[in-house]
Amino acid sequence: MALNSLHARSSSIVTAICLLVSTPALAADGATARELTPAEIATATARQDSIRGVYELIEAPGLDTLFVASTPSFDAGTPGYVDLLDPVDLSQKSRIELPRRAFALAMDEKRGKLFVGNTLDGSLSVLDLKSGALLDTVQLGRKDGEWFEHTRMIEVDEESGRVFVTSPSPTGTLWIVEAGKDNAVQRIDNAGLWAAGLAHDPAKGLAYVSGGGMEEVLVVDAKSGERVGAFSTGDTTAEGADASKHFFVNLALDGEGRRLFATDANSGQLYVFDTGTGKVLKTVPIGLGTLDVIHVAQTDQIFVTYRGVDREHPKGTGGIVILDGTSLAPVARIALAGHPNSLAAGEQGKALFVTVKTPTEKDHPDYREGANDTVLRLDLDKLAEAIRQQG
Repeated sequence: MALNSLHARSSSIVTAICLLVSTPALAADGATARELTPAEIATATARQDSIRGVYELIEAPGLDTLFVASTPSFDAGTPGYVDLLDPVDLSQKSRIELPRRAFALAMDEKRGKLFVGNTLDGSLSVLDLKSGALLDTVQLGRKDGEWFEHTRMIEVDEESGRVFVTSPSPTGTLWIVEAGKDNAVQRIDNAGLWAAGLAHDPAKGLAYVSGGGMEEVLVVDAKSGERVGAFSTGDTTAEGADASKHFFVNLALDGEGRRLFATDANSGQLYVFDTGTGKVLKTVPIGLGTLDVIHVAQTDQIFVTYRGVDREHPKGTGGIVILDGTSLAPVARIALAGHPNSLAAGEQGKALFVTVKTPTEKDHPDYREGANDTVLRLDLDKLAEAIRQQG
């Protein structure tokens, strides 16, 4: 999901934007939610600590595999990797090396394809889902001097085979790739300031793209690419990055597509929109560096990661806030050493997967030279039991 996707699902440019934003002090619902101790969640947790530079992850139920994208270095020429893990104990099954750096992931099980976002190279790697063979590389971003326009989040419409990809530039771009038709690319410019977040509703045939600016969420017809609407908080009253009050870095829909959840890296809050009216239903303070969000329909819960750092608070650590999917009330918080990043649901809503970045700043209290990142698996039934016992 967050870089889902990504999501989740984050790219280097988005991480940089997040850290440049000054987040006000919060009387955070998320921060005051009951904290689950390591002992309370021990039986619900499995972890993998052997991968450096983890980003997005996604489960392929039919293959009994969890895919994890990783990039150990941002240096040009560095290969990217996709690690294949057992989705229960997170043991490593195999590793795929790619010529381009790997950040985002999305999957088309119907056509047997895995899509890897090469954020810094502005491209999309297409892999065979079963063999891991590199089928194609689709160049999306244009080159500007030494750099390519970055890609960020990826969503797939398995019915049509279309692949949606965002680019968090000052004007924003959305690409629609016809993966079943020789990877023909439709480019949609002016998709919004820092067009970073992405959610796709196959039932309604809509794609949502989020960032900053006066209209923080763009609504796009998923077939034609035409703009069909936009959501605005109304808080930003002038154009330009300096005037933007929000940066909705990641998006998620509820199971029925009636609510859109948006994480605001600026205010450290979760915004909830009514997709029918575009109105804000509720805001929930989460914490510094609010990043990824996912709604697990089977348990009717919302999970939100926060990194615990911003420009003025560079030495913190983050965690996960768990919200009731109906009331939107925070019910628990899990503090984690490091910076939680991307989220993915698995095992038909029975598990939650999380990537956690280790601090890279040498003056951070938890910095360790050469340290790997972490992949966590949370058993949601056991986690629910821990929450009940604590309550």
